[in-house]
Amino acid sequence: MTKVFTIGIGGPSCSGKTTATRILCQILQNTAIIYQDDYYKPEKFIPTDSNTKLANWDCPESVDFNSFAKNIEYVKTHNGQLPEGFRSTEESNVHDGSSLVSREASIKLQETLAPLLDKYNNVIFVFVDGFLLYWDNNVSQQLDCKISFKASYETLKTRRENRQGYHTLEGYWVDPPGYFDNIVWPEYLKQSKHDETIDDLLTIDTDQFDIDETALKVAKKIVQDLMGE
Repeated sequence: MTKVFTIGIGGPSCSGKTTATRILCQILQNTAIIYQDDYYKPEKFIPTDSNTKLANWDCPESVDFNSFAKNIEYVKTHNGQLPEGFRSTEESNVHDGSSLVSREASIKLQETLAPLLDKYNNVIFVFVDGFLLYWDNNVSQQLDCKISFKASYETLKTRRENRQGYHTLEGYWVDPPGYFDNIVWPEYLKQSKHDETIDDLLTIDTDQFDIDETALKVAKKIVQDLMGE
């Protein structure tokens, strides 16, 4: 019988979620990724911020959590497979640093994860990546391992503003002027306060740790949580 584990990696935009997720998928065999960004509501339903009149893609109301939760449940019961016909737009966004992981770190990751792989011969690891990952209980409760990243205002703003844009369901999004300060950062502060209430959540400050160190901390948390399953 195939065992399916779900691993949540949450945190604000540009904190390193997708980088860590894709690094772990390079090491582990039989993986799948579910991106929360694939579950935005259609653009016409995205709330408008009352003060700035900007579309607020970073608030909980912008996400179709029902579909998000249903697809996590589907993947868990269908051996890591998403529903037929589902296509991820987030896969087209390649502005991550997963190619920068060192050879030495890759070896350490393999060694760290080896006991888990030895215990489960037939296993699929489903990574769930999202900036509001623990906001909705139906989503959060389906995660076997819960990890969140954080970083400083300066780091997140610099990384976000250095990105060219994002592929979306309906086209391509580029942040308008002031979007980070007026939308992204305030919404992150709300989300981070909520995340403090989540049990068994490991929070990693990616200002303090480089790509290699962060990926290794994620691997250790995965082994810690899943070895007892």
